[in-house]
Amino acid sequence: MLERQWAERVLSEFWSSKPIPVDPTAVANSMGVVVEGLSPFAPGYDSTISGIYVLEDGKPKIYFNLMDPPNRQRFTVAHELGHHVLKHGPRFRDTSATLSGGSYDPIETSANRFAAELLMPTHPMKVLVEEQGIVSLPTLAASFGVSEKAMHYRLKNLGYIR
Repeated sequence: MLERQWAERVLSEFWSSKPIPVDPTAVANSMGVVVEGLSPFAPGYDSTISGIYVLEDGKPKIYFNLMDPPNRQRFTVAHELGHHVLKHGPRFRDTSATLSGGSYDPIETSANRFAAELLMPTHPMKVLVEEQGIVSLPTLAASFGVSEKAMHYRLKNLGYIR
């Protein structure tokens, strides 16, 4: 899977030997991508927008909604970083529907896969589930700093649950 390979490469280069949860903002910053929160007090603020990936003066920039819950913000930054890494180019504004799997756009699906691979890497997942026997959805979600819904999808995609 292309998204897994890219996420593993990014983690190897920009998060090597660091603990979970992965900080997608730190990873993006290390890659030269500026990450900035969208304030509800800013002109043109739209509460339905979770994230945006743009090039400003040729430099990559990710915006995320400061009013979203912290786990959503983290997934949004990882998703938008996926657009950058996978060379999707600047993307339209991502809403909660595109980030939560409500989109059938293959590019959005790809960015979601990248985000899941980045935030919930296969090896640490395997260590916690198989070696440490942690099977509690809330515990796993908290360990990786993601929502229980995101963790459920990840466990399903890794074949741990049906």
